[in-house]
Amino acid sequence: MAKQSFKAKRILLVHAHPDDESLQTAHVMADAVARGAEVFLLTLTRGERGKAKLEELKSLEANRAAMGAFRAGELKNAMAALGVKNFKFAGTRAYLDSGVRIGQLGVPTTPLRLDEMSLAAVSTAVVADDIYQTMLSFKPDAVITYNSKGGWGHPDHKKAHQATAMAMRRYRKNLRGKKPAFWVISEPNERATVLVGGPNTAELKKAALSAHASQVTIKRDTYSVADGVEFRFDAPERLRLASPNILPWFAPAVRALFGLPLGLALGYAGAFVHAILANNEAKSPLGLYLALGTTATIAFGLRTWRNSRGALYLLNAGMGIAIWWLYRHEFYGAHIEKTALGQQYIWFAMGICILAAVFPRINLARWRARTNRTHL
Repeated sequence: MAKQSFKAKRILLVHAHPDDESLQTAHVMADAVARGAEVFLLTLTRGERGKAKLEELKSLEANRAAMGAFRAGELKNAMAALGVKNFKFAGTRAYLDSGVRIGQLGVPTTPLRLDEMSLAAVSTAVVADDIYQTMLSFKPDAVITYNSKGGWGHPDHKKAHQATAMAMRRYRKNLRGKKPAFWVISEPNERATVLVGGPNTAELKKAALSAHASQVTIKRDTYSVADGVEFRFDAPERLRLASPNILPWFAPAVRALFGLPLGLALGYAGAFVHAILANNEAKSPLGLYLALGTTATIAFGLRTWRNSRGALYLLNAGMGIAIWWLYRHEFYGAHIEKTALGQQYIWFAMGICILAAVFPRINLARWRARTNRTHL
């Protein structure tokens, strides 16, 4: 059974949005300040896509910069209520609140139109470097963030965990002496190593959450973020001692590697259909059009969808391997004949892939913004 034995002296908390720190770790901060520990809060975004609870603040939702500034002020007031003097936003670049939507399977995921400045769209290594630099200056003996699922699944919470774990491994590797402990916020259905806070710190948690009035509904003994779901101020906060997962280091490579089998499959499909001719007098090369159209759609889709060209390079490599092999051998009905049609498929398909690889990235968010301004 978990016991209240969290006694770290220098605590770094990494949260995604203003109010997360008070919702999930206000007891931790209040308890730490009361016993003289040093607390540092690093917040990664200003919560620009928050939904205001109060009717008089609803207009902020139409102005993300104003919402972010308002919530930054709320965070300052919450920290004053808890007695935390060291807090800041991540500073290498101004990460934006990504927002969240519920997918078809009922799972939280990123919005369909994700701005490239959103936290969830940023490379994990970039965010991790911000956190690492804070570790170097603050020198924590304990680091707290969300669990690997991001708590209830918000994509920004997941990114915060991944980046913190990456920064933690780097910091531990370069640190001599005692390594800082890595703690994650434990959900109610998970095992907890320690329970922190209770009636003694309940009033401080209430004061901190009251400062976040745009996001949190406050009652006498309870608070809520979602309608109909209430929590008591005196309920202890749950932490679990964890190991910083090594997977964030390999995740970018794993995500890019899908380009190689995709290229192999695309090359095979193109070889299979490129020689199909229409049943008309002109014998139109419908198969060639289909193969090249599919190649262009996937190649330029990858160029638009991903910031990195890594997956596209691997797609090109897979296409090249498949075409080279199928030009010399037949494989389950797919073969590129040494004909004019076969030569056209080879040169045009590879030309499309190379063009997509060198093509400047299309910034859809900025393009949409310019389009909207044009129509105003």
